[in-house]
Amino acid sequence: MMLLIGARFALRLPSKSHPFGYGKDRYLWTFLAAIAMFTIGATFSVYQGVSSIADPGEVHNSTFNYVILGIAAVLETAALSLALRATWSELRRKGVWSAISETKDPTRYIVVFEDSVALIGIGLVAGRLVLSQVFESTIFDGIAAILIGLLLAAVALILGYESRSLLRGESVSPKTRGQIISAIRKHPEVKYIVNMQTMHVGLGSVIVGLELDLNAAMSMDHAEQLIVDVEASMREIVPEAEHIFVEIVRPSRQTILQN
Repeated sequence: MMLLIGARFALRLPSKSHPFGYGKDRYLWTFLAAIAMFTIGATFSVYQGVSSIADPGEVHNSTFNYVILGIAAVLETAALSLALRATWSELRRKGVWSAISETKDPTRYIVVFEDSVALIGIGLVAGRLVLSQVFESTIFDGIAAILIGLLLAAVALILGYESRSLLRGESVSPKTRGQIISAIRKHPEVKYIVNMQTMHVGLGSVIVGLELDLNAAMSMDHAEQLIVDVEASMREIVPEAEHIFVEIVRPSRQTILQN
């Protein structure tokens, strides 16, 4: 539900109070979902596990539980298959950790993580049912609950960390930064890129601030046309560069990004 709320809010059009739009709402609600997963899901599961170990109950007939677990496993497997279908090519190409750390849409992987944890949890619950019957002890209920809680906590921490980075204003990747520099290099009038700052402000939306030093003095009209051409070249290579700000400067110190 939180992810749906975030996706809905992120679609709002820019306003006077938020001229760059509301794209970061997606990251905010993903962060809140991670907090909820940790505080409610993980903490409660670990608490239940500790309580079950401290005060074991009686072992009951679990035939019905196996039927419910079987149905749940089929449904979760189907859901995970759909989620992996949308992300598998990227996961295989970049690797799991790189894909997660580079993505600007953490919600794409939340479903994969949740369904994966759910399937592992179903396996743990099935295992504890078998062990409880074999050893006639419910202590395995507690162990399974603790393990599930730790899995939820790990997923929540990963999602929370990535969402926090985007909320705080994450810059573009080195690859995208190189693409921006390549676009500027197409214009021989630009001598140096004195400074370049970037920030993701939403899914597929980036702010780019540039300070450029030109090779020779030129008229105001020529400079304005150059800025238009530079912006067009950047958007052609990096379509997500929706907000571009270019300033022509004369560098006073040698903090220059050579182009």
